[in-house]
Amino acid sequence: MMVLPKFEYKKARSVAEAVTLYKQQKGKARYLAGGTDLIPLIKHRLTTPRTVIDLKGIGELKSIDRRDGWLTVGANVTLFDLKNDPVTGKYFPALYESLDATSCETLQMRGTIGGNILQDTRCLEYNQSLEWRTARGFCLRMGGSECNVVKGARTCFANYCSDNAPALISLSAEVTLVGSEGERTVKLGNLFTGDGVKPFALEAGEILTQILIPMKKTKGAYEKLRVRDSIDYPLVGVAVSAAGAKAKVCVGGVGLAPQVYDLKNAGDAAAVKEVADKASTDSRPVANATLTPAYRKKMVGVLLKRAVKRALAEGK
Repeated sequence: MMVLPKFEYKKARSVAEAVTLYKQQKGKARYLAGGTDLIPLIKHRLTTPRTVIDLKGIGELKSIDRRDGWLTVGANVTLFDLKNDPVTGKYFPALYESLDATSCETLQMRGTIGGNILQDTRCLEYNQSLEWRTARGFCLRMGGSECNVVKGARTCFANYCSDNAPALISLSAEVTLVGSEGERTVKLGNLFTGDGVKPFALEAGEILTQILIPMKKTKGAYEKLRVRDSIDYPLVGVAVSAAGAKAKVCVGGVGLAPQVYDLKNAGDAAAVKEVADKASTDSRPVANATLTPAYRKKMVGVLLKRAVKRALAEGK
């Protein structure tokens, strides 16, 4: 078992205090929520913060409220608690299924919804021990001259592997961010840069404080391709949320950022096939996961059709 390197630990009691602590560390700090993503990264020396700022003691980040037509979810709400909130299953079945498909129940009790959204991108050539990476030769993301998966490439092709972000995007969710310049709210889909090295459009020290989901009852489903049924990250993830004939589809796990598609008539097989074919064509997986790029690409369309069919059937 790998040992954590030394770092200074600080516990924030408010969002404002956390932002101030971050500024004092001049960018050499990381925020800690559930820790299911950050702690393995630190153990692998994939990130080496001088200070870790614990956000778990901030009460305002742990609430789930209905207000002004939105379900407002604090970023530190655990996946388990959000899954078991009665509103989630009743109004947002795609989100419920994505939460249920995330890792195992033990880690759902630890991992937070904010942390799941802001998890680091993944690659078989990157998420390894320091000794392994040193022997293999550092890739572009680690200071090397090129991508170790796509030889000669000056781009990182690491996959964004959240189960929950695609479901939230299919629900037109927004997120609130707080930093040294104040507070802002953006559509969740606009948070992604498409850059495997810096996947999120966050200012230094910004904290994701809440997720806002429109309180509209939907039909929905989430389909996930994985090797094991318990703890695996998605090799393809497809979320569908429908209201009436219209549906929004979001594909994740197969590239740098989630891809979104509008389906104007979810009950029209030809329209579904057209979107499925486009999503499959748009996906450009590379050999940085445990299944082949060709298989993952094909499964994008398969899972999209399956998710739409199941979403509509369950909504009857």
